[in-house]
Amino acid sequence: MSLIKLISVAVLLINVTACNSNSQQQATSEKQVITENQTVVTDSQASPKPAQKTGKMLIEGEETEIELKLYEQPKLFNTYFPSEDFLVESKTSEPQKEVKFIANFGGVKNENAYIQIVFPQSVKSVADVKKLITGKNGLMADKKWQIVTTKVNDKRYFWALEKIGFSKNPDIIGDIYIGDKNGKIFYVITHFPIEYADGFSPREDLILQNLEIIG
Repeated sequence: MSLIKLISVAVLLINVTACNSNSQQQATSEKQVITENQTVVTDSQASPKPAQKTGKMLIEGEETEIELKLYEQPKLFNTYFPSEDFLVESKTSEPQKEVKFIANFGGVKNENAYIQIVFPQSVKSVADVKKLITGKNGLMADKKWQIVTTKVNDKRYFWALEKIGFSKNPDIIGDIYIGDKNGKIFYVITHFPIEYADGFSPREDLILQNLEIIG
């Protein structure tokens, strides 16, 4: 009789152990599924930007939709621009890396109407960039541009620290934005003939609103 009881207890213990093992395996499996689902969500959030999107701008007080194309400069920045209205040229030299969006309205290229994004290679501070622009032998002096306005902490673009408005003769106007974002110090020039203002300015704004500096 004692032997039968011992056998019954042993069988019961084996069944309990097996049930616990199955429960642990099921719990582990459920945790893995949750982890995999979380990874999928993360991957989805990190998906690349779309190659094209639709933007909106105001032309003479009327809202107009326009197709924008993604432009990426590896390890520097990306933005969207109206590809039908601008040509893009990039240049890398020892002093700086730069990208120019040149107006090409109606298929007519105008070298005097552009947005230029410049990353100086040797600067260590915002003060260094400002010296490159407004110093005695800086950009303003070289181009013979006259400062019209200066605005610190311009809030129009989240990356901009300072905005310098300029003109050249009565025909050319523009702005220089000094930016500091994600460890990169840079500046942006907008330059165009006054008669281009109505069409150029809203397109310029789309490019600069979409500008994202890569850290």
